[in-house]
Amino acid sequence: MRLLMSGLTDIGRKRDLNEDSLLWEGIPAPAVESGLAYLLAVADGIGGHSSGEVASATAIAAVRDAVSERLGAAGPVPGPAGLLEEAFGKANEAVFQLATARDHMNGMGTTLVAVLVAGEKAAAANVGDSRLYLVREEVLSQITVDHSWAADQLRLRLMTEADVNRSPFRNVVTRSIGGAEPPAIDTFEIDIRTGDRLLLASDGLFGPLEDKDILKPFRRKRKPEGICRALIRAACKAGGRDNITAVVAWAVADSRGRGRRFLPVF
Repeated sequence: MRLLMSGLTDIGRKRDLNEDSLLWEGIPAPAVESGLAYLLAVADGIGGHSSGEVASATAIAAVRDAVSERLGAAGPVPGPAGLLEEAFGKANEAVFQLATARDHMNGMGTTLVAVLVAGEKAAAANVGDSRLYLVREEVLSQITVDHSWAADQLRLRLMTEADVNRSPFRNVVTRSIGGAEPPAIDTFEIDIRTGDRLLLASDGLFGPLEDKDILKPFRRKRKPEGICRALIRAACKAGGRDNITAVVAWAVADSRGRGRRFLPVF
């Protein structure tokens, strides 16, 4: 099995700066039978904090470097979940150190969601409210759990969705990358089958769209790039109030075990 991958980010219609960053890349992995692992990630610089775009790009780069280093090293390597947990720790440290070294970046932070596929094993990790979805047999399922004030209110049934949407706290995240103390990191083992599609997204994409709107491009488009473009257009049409980012991967059968590689865009 290999992954066909693509990604796209857009500033949206209301913001002056794009604070989202993204990654989709094939990484050499000698320990994997095919010799290649796949890493996908989305980070959303936290709104209202200085240098959110720096925080998100720094986190993405730190995860990529940490995973690449471990997969290329000799000796035993943790599974995908363990690798992502280590990489998220490196990302938190990198963002925090940069923030404390430069006064104008003090307090910057970012959400982070990532997927690592290595051979027959795959895992996801997240901090914040950027999401991972799985599309299987025309069904959209959210894999990650949002770390946000809004999600907490809904999970605990303290407020209705309508009340949450009217609250000035609706965009507040309860965990982020970049703090003095490492955040709790959620990890998820994923069973990826041929034909499955993965979507990593910032809240600027899923916020204004219902699940049925997110699913439409997966039914109509046959390439990851086309799906990403359709999702961005839909979110912009729905208001485009935030930066919008989508990374899509499609699992296809291939005896060569290698996928087409697309360069990351920051």
